[in-house]
Amino acid sequence: MAETDKRVALITGCGKENGIGAAIARRLARDGFIVVVSDVAPAGVENDHRVERAPTRWQGMDTLVADIEAAQGQAMSVTGDVSTEDGAAFLVGSVINTYGRLDVLVNNAGAPHGQDRNPIEQVPLSAWEFVFSINVRGVFLMSRAAVPHMKAQGYGRIISMASVAGLEALPERAAYCASKAAVIGMTRSLAYDLAPHGITVNCICPGSIRTDRAISSTIRAGWTDVDAGLAERAKDIPVRRHGRPEDIAAAVAHLASEDAGYIVGQAIVVDGGGLPPNTL
Repeated sequence: MAETDKRVALITGCGKENGIGAAIARRLARDGFIVVVSDVAPAGVENDHRVERAPTRWQGMDTLVADIEAAQGQAMSVTGDVSTEDGAAFLVGSVINTYGRLDVLVNNAGAPHGQDRNPIEQVPLSAWEFVFSINVRGVFLMSRAAVPHMKAQGYGRIISMASVAGLEALPERAAYCASKAAVIGMTRSLAYDLAPHGITVNCICPGSIRTDRAISSTIRAGWTDVDAGLAERAKDIPVRRHGRPEDIAAAVAHLASEDAGYIVGQAIVVDGGGLPPNTL
């Protein structure tokens, strides 16, 4: 184990090229953190409506680590499943075994779109449980694995990805809305318990962010011209555009910083000014 004096951040769900996880990793590395990027597979898992794009150099987390190192940052990748006890323990243990500390946990991994996005009578129990296994159980297991190490050092930041869907109703999203509301509730409870130990716990509630997930939703809504569909859906956003992964990364970077020590138990909305429910 090579112990370090630098802050170390573990970010889950980093396999997608245009994903929020990759943007968070780049931002935290730029801010001086050693970043450990993780996902269940090197390039993540596809949504139900696969996004076709021109070939790029992207090879999943290996490319992300190489990009961070090329920019003079420090990074490593590790593959593991946040929805299992062994997977969560392995991810956190890999960080501790390599660096001797864990200062920031970003619970960014989210279930890909699937059969959960249907009228409730058409949602299989397996789809409901799959969403909760990643969006809720994953946050619980990763936080549970990280907290003993953070308590031992008297310092920590836990930042989870919720959604505006956890605060307002969205059509045909019962599992997703319920899972994100659960993240908000868990955040508030953990924050109360852990603040006396120097650990802050908060969550981010993104609106519509232009990632593969938003593109998949646009395709599911019937748009064959994805750019036109996204532009039409952005008309109701006060800032007149969809969010970028970097917008979420900026919010995470502040919560991960020393300056955010008095921000505790918050669900911070980053949505361009307030989205109507039907725009996600």
